[in-house]
Amino acid sequence: MTAREQALQRYAGALELAVGSGRLLRSHYTPPMRLFRPYVEGGEPRTVVVANVAGGVVGGDRLSVSLDVGADEALLATTQAAEKVYRSDGAEAVLSNAYRVGAGAVLEMLSSGTILFDGSRLLRTTEIDVAAGGRFAYAETVVLGRIARGEVFSNGSLRDRIRLRRDGRLVWADDFALDGDIAGSMAAAAGLDGAKALAMLLLVGDGAGQAVDIARAQPPIDGLRIGATALAGDCVVVRVLAQEPAAARAALAAIWSASRAVWLGRPARMPVIWSV
Repeated sequence: MTAREQALQRYAGALELAVGSGRLLRSHYTPPMRLFRPYVEGGEPRTVVVANVAGGVVGGDRLSVSLDVGADEALLATTQAAEKVYRSDGAEAVLSNAYRVGAGAVLEMLSSGTILFDGSRLLRTTEIDVAAGGRFAYAETVVLGRIARGEVFSNGSLRDRIRLRRDGRLVWADDFALDGDIAGSMAAAAGLDGAKALAMLLLVGDGAGQAVDIARAQPPIDGLRIGATALAGDCVVVRVLAQEPAAARAALAAIWSASRAVWLGRPARMPVIWSV
């Protein structure tokens, strides 16, 4: 192997966690993925933090996360920090997520977000399967460029694929892509309409529909757009477009906090690590 080939070695890391019968059934990870188990805040369920200790993702990396919550269990998961996807030399970074929720179980998966550097290339797939009686909440924020440095994501590619199943049956499919004329797509009124950050909240399970009114009741803010859709089969999708990433995160936090309070009977707050 040449020195250049060694320098271009990429990660193939994975993290798997399964809880059931009141205990951890499986906890396994390979570098650069790590799992942390912080002290549980009052009123919260078992809590874990998923981390990529490499400090970011580069083209050619292949990372995966699998969370499996057994029947009648509860888990709150978040990530250590926003995932940074660096400029690529041409290869795609591949991130694969799988979330399974058993009957009567609750999984809250709250990402700290993803920052796409200009020139980065990312393919992300998220597979979700929620059993009857289970409840699932998923939130993600994507920032298009290092905005604080004046950089906007204008070259590269993003392919974000989500598949939601109920008891193994596909009920919702979502694909989002930015490629080619990215600047044009971001500026177009029928595209992102000038937004540089986009966030999504997906709620699945009995009573999830309450989040629609919560999202639509958010106060108007310049440069911020919020839309909420109730899908067939007790599913709600909330989308946020914002010119400023901080505004997108704040809106997502407000909707998430209020929704979990009325839907799950849990404290109306974000995990401490998400706010750091």
